[in-house]
Formats: sequence, C-alpha cells, structure tokens
Amino acid sequence: MKFNQVTWYSKLLALILFVALPFLGFYAGMKYQQAIEPVGDKDGVADNPPTNGSGWKTIVENNQVVVKTKYEGDTLKYTGTAQLPTPCHQLKQEALAAESYPEQVSIRLTLKLPLGSNDCAQVIKEESFSGEAKVSEEATVSVFLNGTRVE
Repeated sequence: MKFNQVTWYSKLLALILFVALPFLGFYAGMKYQQAIEPVGDKDGVADNPPTNGSGWKTIVENNQVVVKTKYEGDTLKYTGTAQLPTPCHQLKQEALAAESYPEQVSIRLTLKLPLGSNDCAQVIKEESFSGEAKVSEEATVSVFLNGTRVE
C-alpha cells in the first residue's frame, strides 16, 4: 500500500470527513454553549429581573434600555437591561439623587470599551443592572445613557 497515491477510498474518506466535521463541530459548540451558566450579581448586575406582576413600574422602554422601578418604604429600587454594541463593552451605572422636593433621581448608564480590546465581534449583548436610592415616593426618575436622556 502506497500512501502517496490517490485512490477511491482516500477520496471517500476525504468526502466523509469534509461533510462530518462541520456537523460535529456545530454539535460540540451547542453542547458547550448549554454548559455555560451566566455569572450573577457582580457590580450590581441582577440575574433575574423582576416581572411586571410584582409591583414594578416600567419608566423607560426602548430599543436600547429598559428600566423598571419599585418603591419599598423610603427606598426606590430599580432594575433594567441595556443593549451593549459588543460583548467587550462594559456597563457602568450610578444613581444620583438631587436634594430638592420632590427629589430628582438620575440613573446614569455609561457604556465603556476597555483598553486593548480592539478585536471584538460586533454582536449586541444584553446586560442587566439594578440598584436602589433612598428617596420619597414623590421622587421623579430620569435615565441617561452616555450623557443623553432616554425617554
């Protein structure tokens, strides 16, 4: 048997590998994706945002940001999701309460691209966030994304 000659069974083997390997790779990728579990509650990120049926009120809902609020006593709790342009972007959030009556709460969301992450796929990633502020129930809430007010 000579290994440097092309025979009918070497062509058949090449055809079988050419067809089978992409399917095996796809199957392995799907199994790997199912094995990954989301990381929870780092930097105020909520795993399971509350549903509307539990007293949460939607104050902003558009194609970039969804924010829901709920008052418990003298605390305003908020949660939501923001769409990041790439998986490399990070979401930074802060809540500021102005000392006026009624209080004015500004939820400021900033999208940041970490340094040295030039090679990143252009895939939209949805990121959850949550937090709270001590204000009265008469407080007004505004949401800002990268310095621009979101309606």
